[in-house]
Amino acid sequence: MASKMKQLQLQTLDRHLAEVRVCDRPSDGWIAAVRKSLGMSVRQMAERMGMTQQSAARLETNEAEDSITLKSLRKAAESLNCRLVYALVPNDGSLQAILDKQALVKAKDIVSAVDHTMQLEAQGVGNLQQKIKETAEELAKNPNTKLWE
Repeated sequence: MASKMKQLQLQTLDRHLAEVRVCDRPSDGWIAAVRKSLGMSVRQMAERMGMTQQSAARLETNEAEDSITLKSLRKAAESLNCRLVYALVPNDGSLQAILDKQALVKAKDIVSAVDHTMQLEAQGVGNLQQKIKETAEELAKNPNTKLWE
């Protein structure tokens, strides 16, 4: 039951992440890009945020340098009549793809170790690639922390 629930969570999250439109951050950051697009000065944004112009300018710099906090980014977004959307988007297209890739790596390790031991005993595990595939599928169905060791 727990593995079914994990699968459902994974599939649901993958669907949500597929809906996230991903684009690269502008070189000077989202705050500056949106502010400039709205025709708003740093001073005007600072007033809306209740801070000094220097502090608002520093927020833009911090974002461009990847050192801004989510709290500050959210506050800046609100001052620009925007909302902050925050997500971790898989490089491999989906969480399932990441899981499948790691399961395959782990399955190769497991099956190779078993095959080596069986060969020493003159037994062998038979079709090695098929065993790796089956083991990877089983690992991906029931992910746990051991998959990442």
